Amino acid sequence: MIKLRFKPLNINNRIRFKSFLSSNEIRKRFIDYFVKENDHKYIKSSPVVPYNDPTIAFVNAGMCQFKSILLGQRTLAANCVANSQKCIRVGGKHNDLDVVGSDGYHHTFFEMLGNWSFGRYGKAEACHLAWNLLTSSPFNIPAEQLYCTVFNGDETLDVRSDDETLQIWKHIGVNDDHIVMNGANDNFWEMGETGPCGPCTEIHIDYPPSGGKNLIELWNIVFIQYSREKNTMCKLPNYFIDTGMGLERLTMVLQDKTSTYDTDLFSSIFDIIFNASKISKYKGLYYDNSSLDTYYRVLADHGRMITVALSDNMLPSQNHKLRRLIRKSFILAETNFKVQPGHTLMCDIADEVSNSLGNVYPELIKNNEKVKHLIKHEYTIFNKLRMSVSKDWKMVVEECPTLKNFDPYEECTGFVPACNYLIKNKNMKNIPAFTLYDAFGLEKKTIGRLAEVMGKPTNWNELHEKLKKLQTKTIKHIKKKSNNYMTENIPKTDDSFKYEIIRYNNESYLSPPIIAKLLAIVDVNGNIVTEPDIKEQGDIVSLVLDKTSFYCKAGGQQNDIGIIKTNNGVVFNVTGVDKIEENGVILHHIESSDWPILLREKELNVQVDSNYRLGLMRAHSSIHILNSILNSYLVVTTQLSSCVKKDFTSFTFALFGQKFSPEDALLIEEKVNNIIQSAVPVKRTTVTSNDLNQMNVTLLPGEVYPDEVHVIDMYNNNDNSYISREACCGTHVQNTLDVIDFCIVQYKCLSNECTIMAVTGPLCIEARIFGQKLLEKSNFVEHLVNSTNLNNISSTKVHLMMDHNNQLKSELKNVSQNYIPLNAQIQINKKIFATERKIQKIIKEKKM
Repeated sequence: MIKLRFKPLNINNRIRFKSFLSSNEIRKRFIDYFVKENDHKYIKSSPVVPYNDPTIAFVNAGMCQFKSILLGQRTLAANCVANSQKCIRVGGKHNDLDVVGSDGYHHTFFEMLGNWSFGRYGKAEACHLAWNLLTSSPFNIPAEQLYCTVFNGDETLDVRSDDETLQIWKHIGVNDDHIVMNGANDNFWEMGETGPCGPCTEIHIDYPPSGGKNLIELWNIVFIQYSREKNTMCKLPNYFIDTGMGLERLTMVLQDKTSTYDTDLFSSIFDIIFNASKISKYKGLYYDNSSLDTYYRVLADHGRMITVALSDNMLPSQNHKLRRLIRKSFILAETNFKVQPGHTLMCDIADEVSNSLGNVYPELIKNNEKVKHLIKHEYTIFNKLRMSVSKDWKMVVEECPTLKNFDPYEECTGFVPACNYLIKNKNMKNIPAFTLYDAFGLEKKTIGRLAEVMGKPTNWNELHEKLKKLQTKTIKHIKKKSNNYMTENIPKTDDSFKYEIIRYNNESYLSPPIIAKLLAIVDVNGNIVTEPDIKEQGDIVSLVLDKTSFYCKAGGQQNDIGIIKTNNGVVFNVTGVDKIEENGVILHHIESSDWPILLREKELNVQVDSNYRLGLMRAHSSIHILNSILNSYLVVTTQLSSCVKKDFTSFTFALFGQKFSPEDALLIEEKVNNIIQSAVPVKRTTVTSNDLNQMNVTLLPGEVYPDEVHVIDMYNNNDNSYISREACCGTHVQNTLDVIDFCIVQYKCLSNECTIMAVTGPLCIEARIFGQKLLEKSNFVEHLVNSTNLNNISSTKVHLMMDHNNQLKSELKNVSQNYIPLNAQIQINKKIFATERKIQKIIKEKKM
């Protein structure tokens, strides 16, 4: 087995290269080699936020964005690709956090250079491609310094030794003493307990040259040629090639450095830290984990990871691991580098990371201000936490001194209350792992450390059993709706017709009627109705058709309404539409005592209410415009929720410490209407999930998207730019002009989130007319008060003025029944307040 080196050594016999290659040049050379010289397609890095994969907190390998291809869930247009993937390894199976800074090449963030083949080529070409790149110009790594590992077989897995790869390396010219045979622990890759897997071969470098004593892994080449199902291993018809090589390690070798931290990927960040602190320059010393150089490495590493994660729209409020590293970095900046406040140094590091990596990852430059705003906002939250926690933590340590080595500010907000809970219940025999995890939000690692310092065993079994029960309960809850309906054997409903909409020149729309086959009638209990069941049923049933043009509630948008008609002209009103997600069956809810005649029908006429649908489309398209404008108006924001009804929309978004006033809302309203009146075309395209990663598309945090995704584009031909580009399953107008108008009728801001409610289309006209009437009433009351002779005023007159004012207040509060434009509300409220003050002044002066 190859023994890897974990500490950088003093090097006298280094590999000498003819010319210095920057990390940017090395990355470019890798991509060009595969794309320009070897016919691979370039696929840009996916964000570090996992797409449709709840099994990982961060993208931690190059293969993550191709996982669905490996699982056979989708195909890729190109059969061989290459890229440089942004990766983060913090927690889970791949966790480099604990050793970052203590050795020369572990990082929380790194770049994975990789090439993939999806049935295009096999082992021989994969090995030749890797070997040729490393040993030829401009890398020119001496072949005698390279070693290869090969899978030696495993009886438990029932997989033979990879003799084919062994012979390939020998054919390439690798000496026998430079080939090492390893078992499954080192040279067999598995995605999980089941699924794609296969042997791998690795290329290591003896660096610095030492006769094979200082071997470092450079490149891992995985041959995904099996599929593991329980206890069986099956060969795949076409196997895949999945390779990965860390840019940081390759750069270390090619730049002739003793560690990855000595490369140009980190040197400029160290300069930033030194210039801010003026303590001592980075010297590259190791073996003492409390040294300043260790803190240099940790802060630089975390700064890179934080900047990349934030620029990829990962939010600290949604990822505790990210928030924890941000807070740890603040403490390092202030405690070890004496920079106050800590966020200033982190913002400087973010600037440098954006400058150094922005040429290959442009989102770093685009989102630079957003990243710095989030860092400052997190510092504000962190400072408030420190102020509130310090006193409580002091009392905790007094009660239990063994806890003094914990840093409560790095932990989650529930850490100090959890410690208080343990102290109050100190007679407990075991540490209640589930309670600490579920009620206080502690991580398993923190729970283990608490148990260790408090000298008590941990009830891990209880935690695992209860988590399993919770997971089972969640799955049952998700499937409950599906299980209530006996529709397992009914085919999926084809609802693609919901997007077939005709737009006329007068800006009206028609959802064309379609003819559909009736597959089943389902009662309120979810049972399929047959002739003998008629007497036992009420008036409410659901119809299952082979196809439909009805939109069922999804993406915040309400369902369509309309009619289903028999060939004899009997009409049934569709009042609701639901989809059973597990099998794709759509239920059309009707309420009629005449429904039994449908048992004799085979085909039905389906007609969506086009006017109602248009109201939904107007509202939904306006939300996309609103979301886009908010993202450009605010430094950083994200959609939290939305609701789309007929010509009405509600949109809630995050503020992250920014102020958003009613005046801001009115300015946003004006900008939305400017786009509406610009007559921007609205188009729908269907893309694969991989295409989505390659496009600049707005995605909702935590949203799970299908393999095929609809993208709604609003492209302004006048300045050749996208006004909005958002993944969405909803229905939309085909031109912004068809929204007609956008009018904000309600605005609420609470803590760090804000909700805007607005109406569109004809409702705007009604709202503005009603608002104008109220404004005229307020003008009347204002005039009444201002024109009154105060010397002869009677109490009756005063009460009359008060009644008028109170009536206005009442009408303003009743916005649920009558929509009132926000602009009118602001003006009327100002007049009410002014007249109320004058009335109160009169009452006081006249002693009424």
